[in-house]
Amino acid sequence: MRIDAQHSFNPPAQSLEWYAKILARNKFEASVYFGPVADAAPYPFIRRVIASEPIRHSLVRSVFLADPTPAAIAAVEQAGLNIEAPASAWPMQTGAPVALHGFPESTGLPDNVVIKLTGFRLPADPARTATFRRFLRELGPDRLMFASDWPLAGCTWKETLAAFTQALGAMPIEIREQLLGGTAARFYGL
Repeated sequence: MRIDAQHSFNPPAQSLEWYAKILARNKFEASVYFGPVADAAPYPFIRRVIASEPIRHSLVRSVFLADPTPAAIAAVEQAGLNIEAPASAWPMQTGAPVALHGFPESTGLPDNVVIKLTGFRLPADPARTATFRRFLRELGPDRLMFASDWPLAGCTWKETLAAFTQALGAMPIEIREQLLGGTAARFYGL
């Protein structure tokens, strides 16, 4: 089953109608949408999830906190969900599993933190590649997971994946599988 999670759109070019076409074309069976929408009723496979009520949908395993205040962190922890936040928000006080979007300043992170590897574009950026490889060396593949950041990335999902694999270089299949799905499966409890 292919399921997408979407946090926002870039109007006016992107809308629920645009999103529904993309999901259908890529054969996604469902979507969980986090964000304001006027009415998702015309698109029954897009399940609207209100951030203040994330526990209502069984697919929701984490909540993205753009501003992880202590109160927001406590609410997510109380709901038994994982936290996602921008790397710039680190450090934060929590024992819950955390996925940081992007690279924090340091690899000295507690065991409950994983890194969502975002921001890969073609041609591959040598500085980003070097940072990625340093994090891979110091944290290992069990603490890193690929995230395309599609459709906000400004390129297609395939282009983002190509840039990521180019930055990864020649690696054993076990490491590739961990980065491209294993860590995410563990983080999201799939």
